[in-house]
Amino acid sequence: MNVDDYLTELAALAQVARVRLAPAPRANQPVRAASAPVVAIVSPHPDDECIISGLALRLAMECGWRVVNIAATQGSNPERQSARAIELRAACDYLGFECVFFGDCGLLNVNPGARAARDNTDDPDAWRVNVTALAQKLNALRPALILTPHQHDAQPTHVGTHWLTRDALAEMPSDFSAHIAFTEYWSTMESPNLLVAQSAPQVGQMISALMLHVGEVTRNPYHTSLPMWMMDNVRRGSERVGATGGAVANFDFGTCYDLQLWQNGNLKSALNSAQILTLNDSPDAIFR
Repeated sequence: MNVDDYLTELAALAQVARVRLAPAPRANQPVRAASAPVVAIVSPHPDDECIISGLALRLAMECGWRVVNIAATQGSNPERQSARAIELRAACDYLGFECVFFGDCGLLNVNPGARAARDNTDDPDAWRVNVTALAQKLNALRPALILTPHQHDAQPTHVGTHWLTRDALAEMPSDFSAHIAFTEYWSTMESPNLLVAQSAPQVGQMISALMLHVGEVTRNPYHTSLPMWMMDNVRRGSERVGATGGAVANFDFGTCYDLQLWQNGNLKSALNSAQILTLNDSPDAIFR
């Protein structure tokens, strides 16, 4: 196959997938103990729980962890918020995740501008109300791991969700500690310290759940490009997490994270050195 044939076939396959891609069968869910550790995904929008959930999905499927998606918002379009909540429930159910909401329409004004204006607006308590609401959910769940966007993830609600989570952590009881995996999608992280491999069946589960966000993938069919994004994560993560100039990781799909530890009211790196978690590694080993 020459380069032109490769590009032609790749583009044609992507076009067909936009309208004729069938979901994979839902994977069997492991039995989870009542005492199973909890992963909380603080998702900026309905659909983010599918895109960045690689580590959470592996912990759930391979180690029996409980995953709870906390839907920070239900999108910015009031006319779509109810429908997006329905789609989100379906996607979480497909992945075996639980999902919790903030009222009927999610939190409002989750963006860096709202946080910056919290001290000089007519409603100075609006940001604090959101922070306290999230802190209450985190305190009820007591997660061992929280997934939330990194602080430079470009999209305003993603950045807002980062600071919402950081501010909520500051409101948690002093004895609370948890690993925090910062995620990326709209903008890459400068210094990720963890690359997590995903198998093709796991990526298939993520894509199939993403397809249940019908309104969003109809508007922008990013479910079809998710495998390419995850392949590029391996290219970049092999040298950003692994050694510069070293060999590429021996798997096709992956997700990059910056794994930190929240303890005694502060964040610090959770790893002595950056790690690449392969398909043969147990994903809970890094938390032991």
